[in-house]
Amino acid sequence: MRDHLEANSVEFDDRNIRQSEQARSELLALTGDLIVPYLIYGDRTVTGFDPEGIDAIADAYRSATVGVS
Repeated sequence: MRDHLEANSVEFDDRNIRQSEQARSELLALTGDLIVPYLIYGDRTVTGFDPEGIDAIADAYRSATVGVS
């Protein structure tokens, strides 16, 4: 997922639930589970590697950031 986001020029906050108790707690609170990778953008989510879902989020991200510097 990370490579796919980078290839589509989508900025993201990478949180490792193995290295951060806070990240683990946040994911558990949001989803009720610890399934990774998990991508959240606004009200959209993608669980696991789902290229179509990631592309939809990348498109939404680009649309929202056009002209933003």
